[in-house]
Amino acid sequence: MKAASRLVLALVTCGSCAFAVAQPYGQSDQERRDRNREEAIARHEHMSTAREEMHEGASTVRTKTHHAAAKTRSFTHRQLEKVRNFGERQQRKFPDRGQTAETNKAPTALGK
Repeated sequence: MKAASRLVLALVTCGSCAFAVAQPYGQSDQERRDRNREEAIARHEHMSTAREEMHEGASTVRTKTHHAAAKTRSFTHRQLEKVRNFGERQQRKFPDRGQTAETNKAPTALGK
């Protein structure tokens, strides 16, 4: 019984494979495949173009951000240099003020 069912199953499988291979494809199938291929190529070209535009946009944003950060750094360095120069000028004008102020704080500080 098992051998007979295996034989029938093998014959049915071989028959279905032979039918699938022997089935002729019509003109409409070929046209459909051609359309699908063209659509796939068009989608691929569209995606590659969109990807290139995205990279170009990211590059310009990166450049703008870099320039803005450089301007900010330049501004803060200039301001810091102005503060240092102001401190040095004050130290030259009043050379003893910085030293006496610190030494006089302890004995006369409020709350003591």
